[in-house]
Amino acid sequence: MKLAVALPILFAFDLAIAASLQEARAEPSSVNILAGMDRGGVALGGNFDIAQSPNEAYGAYARLYSKDKSEGEPAIIAFGAEFRGQQKLGLFEYYIAPGFGVIHHNFDDTKLLIGPSLALGVTAELDKFSSIGIENSKHYSWAGKYKGLIKDAFLANYKMNFD
Repeated sequence: MKLAVALPILFAFDLAIAASLQEARAEPSSVNILAGMDRGGVALGGNFDIAQSPNEAYGAYARLYSKDKSEGEPAIIAFGAEFRGQQKLGLFEYYIAPGFGVIHHNFDDTKLLIGPSLALGVTAELDKFSSIGIENSKHYSWAGKYKGLIKDAFLANYKMNFD
């Protein structure tokens, strides 16, 4: 009897997962390459996002900011998960991407910090598969030696879409 009840539930659950995956595959996934300069020197980053719908995506981010002791800027490596809300208007796509991750903070000593991130940006479509733009990335710490805003940087953004 339990098996007779469990099988239809499992089948329905499997269909729901398959439909969600098929819907996600209908929209292009994307890779963003970010680069810029900030007070510490070179700033590099990347995102990998899987589209859930034309206006939603989820994925991962990674950022690397170089150290400059004379400017008082620590070396930072940040990575984590993000959700991206996006709206396309003509050639432009505006997005906001809140996330949560880990920050490796190195100035005089090395500290591991945990906290949210927020990225705001706009890209202009070059063709169906690529676009360029600008992004403001903010990384915060809620736990660890340092708390509050850890890094706020503007980066150039090159986005590649793929199916």
